[in-house]
Amino acid sequence: MLYRALMLAIVCFWLAMMAQLVRLETHPDTTDILDVPVPYVVGVMFRYNQVSLLNIRDGSRVVGSIEIRPSTSGTDTRALYLSGSLELPGMQPFNFDGDLKMDTASHLRTFRVAASVRKQNYRVMLTGDMAQKNLRYETFFGDQVTSSQSLPMEAAALERALAQDVGLDSRMIPLEIGGMSPPDISARETQITLRSGELQVYEVTVNEAGAPMFDFFMTQLGQVVLAKTSFGYTLSAEDWE
Repeated sequence: MLYRALMLAIVCFWLAMMAQLVRLETHPDTTDILDVPVPYVVGVMFRYNQVSLLNIRDGSRVVGSIEIRPSTSGTDTRALYLSGSLELPGMQPFNFDGDLKMDTASHLRTFRVAASVRKQNYRVMLTGDMAQKNLRYETFFGDQVTSSQSLPMEAAALERALAQDVGLDSRMIPLEIGGMSPPDISARETQITLRSGELQVYEVTVNEAGAPMFDFFMTQLGQVVLAKTSFGYTLSAEDWE
C-alpha cells in the first residue's frame, strides 16, 4: 500500500508540472511578466531541442536523476519527454517517465505519466486525451493489467478512483484538473553563479495561491541547469553545478 501511495504521489507531481505548462501557455495574460514574455521562454526550449540532464538532490545528497527532452516533428507537433529515477530513505528505488504531446502553440493534446518499482514489478500509468476529455488510469503487475479505468477529466472522478483502488487520501492529490485557476508566473533574464562561472539565464517562477511552487533557470539555448521546488528537492545539471 505504501508503494502504491508513493507511485501515485509521483504521478500527481508530474500532473502538477503538466498543469503549470498548460496554464503557462493558455493564460499568458494572467502572468506577472517581469522582463521576458513567458510563452517566449517556453518556446526557446522547443526551438533548440536541448536535452537537460539533472541530478535530484535532497540537501547535498543525490537521490535521483531526471532527463528532460523536448522534440518537434512535422510542422504541427511538439513533444516533451521526461524520465528518471528517485530513491527515498527506507524505500526501494523507483523509476518514472512521461510525455506531453502539444501543437506548435503548446496547447496540450495528450499526455502520459507512469511510475514503477522494479523489484516489486509494479507500475502505475495515467494517460489523458484533451480532445476527448478522457483520463485512463491503469495499474500493472509485470505485464498483466491488474486494474483499468476510463474517467472523465475531472478531479473528483480521479480522486474517487485513486482512493478506491489504492486507498490514497484525496488530500494528497495536489492537482485539480477541472476548473483550475491560473497561477502567478513570471519570467526574467538574470545571471547565476555556477561552478563554471557566471551564466546568463532565463528564470521562470511559478507561485500557486501565493505560495512558491517552482523556480527554474534555463540557458538561452533552452537547457535547464537548475530548478528549486517547494517539495524540498533541488534539481541541478552536473556540468553546471
